[in-house]
Amino acid sequence: ALQVIGKERGRKKSLHKIVDMAVERSKGWDNEIIMITHGDCLEDAQYVEQEVKRRMGVQQVMINYVDPVIGAHSGPGTVALFFLGSGR
Repeated sequence: ALQVIGKERGRKKSLHKIVDMAVERSKGWDNEIIMITHGDCLEDAQYVEQEVKRRMGVQQVMINYVDPVIGAHSGPGTVALFFLGSGR
């Protein structure tokens, strides 16, 4: 089930928030690769990629489209970040 875990005002703030959460929750985990999916917003996904590389030191990042099932629920503009870490 999809669940709201926070709300931010503004697109850049929301993108920073998902990276902030990844940085915090990935402490103590070895993330050699991180994956980003997006709903027709490649530029936002690439921005998140830059932030992940800068703040988490991860150099291998894969970017792909959201699959049709999740896309039907989330719609265009979705950005998701996948990493190893604690919590959900």
